[in-house]
Amino acid sequence: MRLVAGGEPFDRMLDGAARRAFHLETSDDYLAEDETDSLRAFLADETIDPGGPWFDPWAAQVRRMTGRGVSVQRARIVSEPHTGYTRYLLALARHNVEAGEDVRYLPRQDAEPADAGSEDFWLLDDRAVSFSVFDDRGIWIGGVITEEPVIVGNAAAIRDRIWAAAIPYQRYRDCYST
Repeated sequence: MRLVAGGEPFDRMLDGAARRAFHLETSDDYLAEDETDSLRAFLADETIDPGGPWFDPWAAQVRRMTGRGVSVQRARIVSEPHTGYTRYLLALARHNVEAGEDVRYLPRQDAEPADAGSEDFWLLDDRAVSFSVFDDRGIWIGGVITEEPVIVGNAAAIRDRIWAAAIPYQRYRDCYST
């Protein structure tokens, strides 16, 4: 296993995907320095659009990847009722989708307990998995990547179970909004 720092090194790792990049998120709350202002504004007024220029680098990354034929997928296991941060991500997800991501949600109570307790990870082409690393404040700082077949195979099995059960973003959003 080796550490891949967030930012440009992590983006280069994602650029290595040739067919599929899958991201699993299992926490109801995250801290990310680039989201701080957007999150604060959204929590003060949940009718605003939390997107903006701060999101442009990620949208460009996704467009680059999908433009060369890579499927970019994100599954979020979420508790209901939602935390403020989950509501924020739900409002922000339209920007992920517009950039080309396939985003899905799985209510925590519908997930296999072991899957719901999994670490966040990126699975790239079923050949490498990068587990998220957070600093002592809880801010994402990168990932630890491995190509060890048993670990990659376990991550692929988790992905397959979650992806099959997860609800596409728009349908989940429509159900949540009513």
